Amino acid sequence: MVVTASICSRHDMRNILHTDSCHIRKSACGLTMRSASVGLFAYRKLVPKYEQETKLSKTTTRIEGPMVLPRAFSLLRLLADQPHGLNLSDISTHLDVPKSSLSSTLKALTDQGFLGRKGTLYFLGAEAYSLASTILAGRTIRQIARPYLEQTMEQTGETVLLAELDIDQRFSSYIDSVESDKSIRFSVPIAARRPLYCSSAGRVFLAHMSERQRDSYYSNTNLEKLTENTATDRVELEKIVAEIRKTGISITMGAYSADGSGFAVPIYNSDSDVVAAITIGVPLSRAQRDKQKYIDAALKAGADISKILGYSGGGNR
Repeated sequence: MVVTASICSRHDMRNILHTDSCHIRKSACGLTMRSASVGLFAYRKLVPKYEQETKLSKTTTRIEGPMVLPRAFSLLRLLADQPHGLNLSDISTHLDVPKSSLSSTLKALTDQGFLGRKGTLYFLGAEAYSLASTILAGRTIRQIARPYLEQTMEQTGETVLLAELDIDQRFSSYIDSVESDKSIRFSVPIAARRPLYCSSAGRVFLAHMSERQRDSYYSNTNLEKLTENTATDRVELEKIVAEIRKTGISITMGAYSADGSGFAVPIYNSDSDVVAAITIGVPLSRAQRDKQKYIDAALKAGADISKILGYSGGGNR
């Protein structure tokens, strides 16, 4: 049985940073360290002991080298969350790296423009923002969100969808999905449209409209009662969207289809605008049993995608 919608150096830095996710960076760093370990093992087997001792300092230098790049990435990620900057001591504490080991990395990134400095404070520089803009400019929200849809489906075992607000601002449209492989699952065709007032993703968009926009929506929309759980009263809907702004999540239980439920959260861009919503679609029986699991998974996915888009918190809630 399927629960369907009807029922439910600067050049070097650019090359290295131009990846789709931090997971790729971590894998690359892991491979580098493993290569260094394998090299050292082979070296010890092939070189006599006395010769090893004379070359130990050189070997140690080679092992230390690969740590520079992971350290630079860690530094950039740290300062991305600190818009007012950090001094050397704070950076050392956060990264658990000696100040002496950080100095050369800070200088190199500052010289290349990836960091800025004012007094003792370091912060992201113009080159970092320029690079991020260049990477994101060629990618759609669907491409950016896709890995997180897949990851969330694997974590929850449920269908995960990406929705955008239609140009008429009366419906939300699903633009991508990763469907569960369970025999009883939530299934929605791509491009399917749902009313804002009774769908989980739709309510996310409704919640982040201005009061004037919502007034216009209510006045020009037939708030039809699709199931016994569909809220159609304007006062009740206003309470629902206020709760969404407060908690950051929209939950529907049988509001659009009697045996379907949804857990939707907003995706923000760098201007704190809601540009999409990610939804975990779940058959009602499982949604009631494992509600908190779906809430946590949806919130994490929305936060992760928003961070990629440059959102730093303090959204339009």
